[in-house]
Amino acid sequence: MSKKLLLLLAGLGIAFGAPMTALATPEDDLKEFQSYFKKKFPTVPLEAYNDGVNSLPQYADRVGNWELIMEFPPYEEDIEAGEELWNTPFKNGKTYASCFKNGGKGLAVAYPYYDKESKKMRTIEGDINQCRVDNGEEPIKNLKHGEMAQLVIAFKRLSQGMPMAVKLDSPEAVEMYEKGKHFYWARRGQLNMSCATCHVQNAGNKIRGDVLSPALGHGTGFPVYRTKWSLAGKPLGTIHRRYGGCNKQVRAKPLKPQSDSYVALELYQAYMNTGVPIKAPSQRQ
Repeated sequence: MSKKLLLLLAGLGIAFGAPMTALATPEDDLKEFQSYFKKKFPTVPLEAYNDGVNSLPQYADRVGNWELIMEFPPYEEDIEAGEELWNTPFKNGKTYASCFKNGGKGLAVAYPYYDKESKKMRTIEGDINQCRVDNGEEPIKNLKHGEMAQLVIAFKRLSQGMPMAVKLDSPEAVEMYEKGKHFYWARRGQLNMSCATCHVQNAGNKIRGDVLSPALGHGTGFPVYRTKWSLAGKPLGTIHRRYGGCNKQVRAKPLKPQSDSYVALELYQAYMNTGVPIKAPSQRQ
């Protein structure tokens, strides 16, 4: 999204509608959140939201171009690279699959989550690096793109097509969820905008030719191959890379990938996506 577009959107403020009411429980939040989008886009089924803005009727005039791109997806090489990394043995002979129950099959739908045993939040990126350390390898430092993004693709494709099912089964998980919800709805930066400003109140609205994507489904397609990122030669990115970019766009200081606030935000979004199938990787503008 261009700076001029963001300035225009900031000027419009909340003219498109007020934020949804924050309710007492996550279950109530989820019901209201998904009901909001069902009412706003009645022809879009829940499972279609993993295609992002491409699922919206307001984007119908561009879907044809996207479908042509999908005949030969630009991220195919990254899928292959991720699978090769995932299956290449460490120096001790083990592979990433040895670190996860059932080799990782079906597990991505539950990430991120609070681990009662370790008493900390677990993310896919964090567990991939922990797997490396446990097997005598150095952790991957770049958590935004490159090998980490490719490995996350490999892991998430073991749950491809399965609906998100994050659990908030402890006080600590709920506390982290509430922190993520606050981050999502709080305004920040010089433009004084929240995540919801663009992706809830203004989802589907056209601003100077751009269509704003809906919050529902965000994260289910990550890592993504992004056209804007390709101009700099690094088209693939994790969801925390995108969080940092969003912060920059509203002129707020971005946080580090895997920071507590970004993990909390990821948890909130993942829970709001309950029932939306994983479709990773994906292509976005």
